[in-house]
Amino acid sequence: MTEQSLLANTVYPDSSRDCKQTGFSLIELMVSIALGLLIMTGVLALYLDLSRSNAELAKMNRQIENGRFTIQLLQQELWRAGFWDSYVPLLPSAVPPAAIPNPCTDFSSWSVADIADIYMIPVQGYVAGSVLPAECSGIVSNQQADSDMIVIRYASTCVAGATNCESYDANKLYLQSQLCGEASHANYVASAADLPVLDTPGASVYRKDCVTPVNRRKLVTSIFYVRNYSVTTSDGIPTLMRADLDLNGGVIAMQSAQPVIEGIQSIKFEYGQDTNDDGAPDFFSDCAACGAVDWANIVAVRMHVLARNLEVSTGYVEDKSYVLGSVILGPFNDGFKRHAYTSYVHLVNPSGRRERP
Repeated sequence: MTEQSLLANTVYPDSSRDCKQTGFSLIELMVSIALGLLIMTGVLALYLDLSRSNAELAKMNRQIENGRFTIQLLQQELWRAGFWDSYVPLLPSAVPPAAIPNPCTDFSSWSVADIADIYMIPVQGYVAGSVLPAECSGIVSNQQADSDMIVIRYASTCVAGATNCESYDANKLYLQSQLCGEASHANYVASAADLPVLDTPGASVYRKDCVTPVNRRKLVTSIFYVRNYSVTTSDGIPTLMRADLDLNGGVIAMQSAQPVIEGIQSIKFEYGQDTNDDGAPDFFSDCAACGAVDWANIVAVRMHVLARNLEVSTGYVEDKSYVLGSVILGPFNDGFKRHAYTSYVHLVNPSGRRERP
């Protein structure tokens, strides 16, 4: 058999059958894609849920922080209310105050009687909707309709110029108590510049040894209220505001209020009056109709704070009501979560001067 015959009769493997390539069919490919999409959808949903939960938790934490900080700030201010260093005002039952002090007038317009009233009334308030003195128009603006305003007065707990205390400025307002000689009711002083005694202009102010000058302590008068916006009038973020008596442009006057804490929707106060000079409150009210003597008898304060998230919570509807003392706020029917905080403050200085052994 020739070589050509052998080649012709040789049997070769069927390459089309034995070398065939394998892989996914179209149906298998579509099923695998569908399963992958389902898994990715689940992972994405889990991620979005975690993100929303974290965002809500951050909102809630900030709201709690703002509410507690507001309570703490007001507590500290009220604890200092009525501290006048060595000066001890007589009780209202002995010498009643003449009038409720105007918290917004410049120091230049104060009289001796005004100073006496300030010492007698370290805490005073204005309920929501009250008409404020005309002088307050440039200080308190855009007040939240359902929120109160409170005024707190005291002498600084640190001596001007001492370590960690504000440096002495001859143009600012300071308090000194006259201890040299007779320590009667008239021996108080509100001082500025050369520290003149208001009822004896130009007189020096000394301790009991009549040689050592009395410490200068800055007179602190602060107004707290809630404004209905934070930065711009359209942002709608209610904000706790504070205005302080200080030097501005050579004039000692109440300065324009500055934002302190965002997300505070309302602050409400109930004032405890002591009617028998024993240092304990006999009853509480919002003091909407209080006169000068009533304010001079305040020895305790209940404060209520309603804090609100700064952003809405998707899918949430606020349908709750909040009890703030004698006032109920809500439901607001919006997407903001809120929480109410309450605290009781015993006014250490006004009540301590009355407590009987």
